Amino acid sequence: MGNQRGLQFIKEAIKIFCMTAAVAGLLYLLIKGCNYLVVDDANSYTRLTLHEFYESEEEIETIFLGTSHCFRAYEPLLYEELTGECAYNLGSSSQNIDTSYYLLKEALKYQDIKKVYLDIYHEFLFFNPENRELVEANIISDYMKPSLNKLNFILSRSSSEHYTNSFFPFRRDWQLLGDFSYLKENLAKKNRDSYKNYEPVVYDDEEYVTKGFVASYAVLNPEHYQWIPKSDKVDLSADKSFALSYLEKIVDLCKKEGIEIIFLTAPSYEEYLDTKDSYEDIHEYVKELAQKYQVSYWDFNTCSENLLDLELEDFMDVDHLNASGAEKVTKCLAKFVLDELAN
Repeated sequence: MGNQRGLQFIKEAIKIFCMTAAVAGLLYLLIKGCNYLVVDDANSYTRLTLHEFYESEEEIETIFLGTSHCFRAYEPLLYEELTGECAYNLGSSSQNIDTSYYLLKEALKYQDIKKVYLDIYHEFLFFNPENRELVEANIISDYMKPSLNKLNFILSRSSSEHYTNSFFPFRRDWQLLGDFSYLKENLAKKNRDSYKNYEPVVYDDEEYVTKGFVASYAVLNPEHYQWIPKSDKVDLSADKSFALSYLEKIVDLCKKEGIEIIFLTAPSYEEYLDTKDSYEDIHEYVKELAQKYQVSYWDFNTCSENLLDLELEDFMDVDHLNASGAEKVTKCLAKFVLDELAN
């Protein structure tokens, strides 16, 4: 009698498990289908960046982390050609420092990273998580592989009221499920071989090249801006605790793993820098942070012209480089690296 009850219990448990697994599988397929129908990512750079990173068979030893200033300034293929270091650019639009931290952890799961360049754009030091635009994090987490790291990233970056939008991308624009013309157009994009094969995106006057680098061929038109010297007040006393806590986590993780970390700042157009109340103070503050953490800091805004001669034609806008500017900065960075090795 006891054996029969035991067998019956096992059969019921297996039945419940199979039903649960079937429901979970159907739910997963439903969510995946809705994401495919609704999410328009045909021109997504991060979709290509993370797919290429995950699929890479190279032994990547150097990565770049940071905002759009990063993925437009440092060209991995050229850097690799000049230094011999296999590199990859994991920059993304408006990448906050906590996003950089989780991307670093993700990279370490797949590659034996030896060097990290963290590009620091000063405005993101004053980031307030309560005012966060989740799109900058979503464009990363949407394409991360399922893992505990991804789960922690999603849970840490927002309150529970935003979890549905974070875990289920289609939920952000769920009303589009009823817009059949939109769905038809979106499906047409995704049925193209270029989308299925993750071919580089060419968008207006710029393109995804490879290894996370985006080349722009636009040129800054200064007539579109009003230059007022010292008009942009930067309050260095503002709360920076959130960003600094993750900056410290990045440095600690690198030191724990024996990874060399270097702070960088990509250059901005000179007249734009003059609008800052005191860029010198900003530079000194980041320099002090670097000294505190005992890491090098290379600010390309402070390079002499004989090292880095940037002109108007090297910028796509006031604080983003175009392809020619990125080539100059990458060559300058490589020179710094080679000079350090020589010494």
